[in-house]
Amino acid sequence: MSTVAQAQPAADRRRWLRSTRLQDAALALAVIVPEAFFFGDPVAPGTTWRKQLELVALCVPEFLALLYRRRLPVPAFAVVWAVAVCADLLTITTDFQFTPYFGVLVALYTLARDGGRSTGLAALAGALVPAGLAVWYTFDQLAVPGYRTAALIAGIAFYLPVTAATWGVGVWGRAVAEAAERDRRELARARDAVRHERTQIARELHDIVANAVAVMVLQAEAARAAGPAALPPGADDALGRIEEVGRGAMGELRRLLRLLRTADATVEAGAGRRGLADLAALLEGVRQAGVTVDLEVRGTPAHLDDSVDLTAYRLVQEAVTNVTKHAGPGSRAVVRIDWSDVLSLEVVDDGAGRPRTGPGRALSTGHGLLGLAERVALFGGELTVGPYHDGFRVAATLPLSPTPDPVPPG
Repeated sequence: MSTVAQAQPAADRRRWLRSTRLQDAALALAVIVPEAFFFGDPVAPGTTWRKQLELVALCVPEFLALLYRRRLPVPAFAVVWAVAVCADLLTITTDFQFTPYFGVLVALYTLARDGGRSTGLAALAGALVPAGLAVWYTFDQLAVPGYRTAALIAGIAFYLPVTAATWGVGVWGRAVAEAAERDRRELARARDAVRHERTQIARELHDIVANAVAVMVLQAEAARAAGPAALPPGADDALGRIEEVGRGAMGELRRLLRLLRTADATVEAGAGRRGLADLAALLEGVRQAGVTVDLEVRGTPAHLDDSVDLTAYRLVQEAVTNVTKHAGPGSRAVVRIDWSDVLSLEVVDDGAGRPRTGPGRALSTGHGLLGLAERVALFGGELTVGPYHDGFRVAATLPLSPTPDPVPPG
């Protein structure tokens, strides 16, 4: 017999043991059997078979009612209540002795939890009827003369708090269930809102950014197709780099659009799997733009979680891109990575390039450093940016692994 065939019966048994019907049947038996022996005398000396059959005849409908109490809480309470009242009346008027109340408490709890407020209050008032009959029976027929008042007080002190506490626990359970349902609805609405927002962002990225990049790449291809004779010296290489960067950007955009249109995916989960190991290609692209970039690494590189590694890469990417846009060609920058108890990153430029008068500012969205601050703060790190001598400095520290409970910025 295969392992799968052996595991199937075990899974079926576990599913059967976890079934709600079996749990309700076990609870009904756990209520009725002690109830029959605590409030009745089925095996007491002198008990006839007729009394035992009457006891069974009252217990069977109570068992069935408790079995279906989840699905039909109001009819279940009505049946259990009727059984208790009939048993009390028979006990008071005949020699039959059975004053059940445990089943009433279970049905009361279920109705207070699953029913409305008015229904629960009506059930509470109804439960006091069999309780009062049981107290009266004890006061009238069981109490020794001279101790009836004590028996009356004892009966009230037993039935009233137990009944009120059972009803209160049911009401509390209803409140908890309603709060959980409200939370589920709020979460569902929030997820729908996030899904709608992500879809809208994906649409805007496609319609604006992706189309603009595609047009840029196509125009570079068309200019190169005109032939080297129609281009100034060095323009062919520059257009080739534009095509290469544009195609890479289109690849990143395609991945980002897929992620944004996937309801439960996170952007960081598949954003190209970038990390510090990819810095060489990034810095080479910056060098081709006319900026001299040196990379200095101190310490022994440690393993980083993907999210931290991506954050470190994005930080260096944003910093050196800013050098290219704002300091301009001819500037010099240094990227320093220091591995110790934390990961320290620093990008410093000398500001000695040929600053762009208009395009540099036009190419900036104004949100790059804000995004860096949010990324670093998410992992409990620190970011420092500002002028440094004649240039600019971006420095950050990141933990070697994400903090257990990252605190979102702001």
